[in-house]
Amino acid sequence: MIRCRWSIALLLGILLTLAGCVANPVTGRKELRLVSEAREIRLGEANYLASQQMQGGIYNVDPELTRYVQQVGNKLAKVSDRELPYEFVVLNNSVPNAWALPGGKIAINRGLLTELDNEAELAAVLGHEIVHAAARHGAKGVERGLLLQGAMITTGLLARDSDYAGLILGGAQLAAGLISQKYGRDAERESDHFGMRYMSRAGYKPEAAVSLQEVFLRLSGNKSTNWLDGLFASHPPSRERIENNKRTAAALPPDGVLNRERYQQKMTRLRRTKPAYEAHDKGRKALKKGDVQTALALAREALKMEPREAQFHALLGDASFSQQHYRRALPHYNRAIDLQDRFFHY
Repeated sequence: MIRCRWSIALLLGILLTLAGCVANPVTGRKELRLVSEAREIRLGEANYLASQQMQGGIYNVDPELTRYVQQVGNKLAKVSDRELPYEFVVLNNSVPNAWALPGGKIAINRGLLTELDNEAELAAVLGHEIVHAAARHGAKGVERGLLLQGAMITTGLLARDSDYAGLILGGAQLAAGLISQKYGRDAERESDHFGMRYMSRAGYKPEAAVSLQEVFLRLSGNKSTNWLDGLFASHPPSRERIENNKRTAAALPPDGVLNRERYQQKMTRLRRTKPAYEAHDKGRKALKKGDVQTALALAREALKMEPREAQFHALLGDASFSQQHYRRALPHYNRAIDLQDRFFHY
């Protein structure tokens, strides 16, 4: 038992020695830091491409749209409280979602872009994600994980000879879940608050963040699978968030732009081809269930509306491949690669 206690003391001593107490670049609060900025940036860079691949890859049918999103994102990044190598990409995914990795690596799905009404709402989404990166929310999650793993290891050492070992370890795991949940809520509040400040600094009307949350709260009641799997899973809307945003907006300058016409113009192609992606997504589900003919028909329907989408050609290839028609599948895969040669699926 004495040896176990020395193990705990040694582990905690090492962790605290590695940590430094520094001010958070966004909130100004003093906090322990186990992950350096250099490692934080490397962590984001190391996982950015893989995360994109897992979420459908880059949306490259309309490069002008991606440049537009990057312009808005960079405008916000310039007025943020922390200088990072920010990057912004649009992902080829119908699920409405956006996310940020440590170090400023940010993504937004085309499925969310079609749900927004104006550029200020886009700025609200991107500003929120910028704060997640600038305030080290992802890095702090990693740090909490390191500390909790250490605590659970040492708790296991103490409890391994006890009849209550399972109960003690179960309690530690429960605490880990509760701490993560609280961190998530605090992070959301910070990202809403400071994201609206960034909007205002960049010249956008901060009230757009309020109207956006009102739309999200209304949509959350529809129980749409896409929304539940996407944005609402990681960014749950609530009446509390709306009221907090209203108070923040009231304390900020009331002027600013919405840029609705510009946003609608930039989304023209994406909105026009939305039914094509809906057909593709239904085709994927049909193929997963073994309904090859329906999948083929839906893929062809999608291609009529957007012939330059690689995923639609890949669906034709996958459907043919599932029937062991390999020669028939090959030209579809080749066409998909011609259109998008940086997606692992084909």
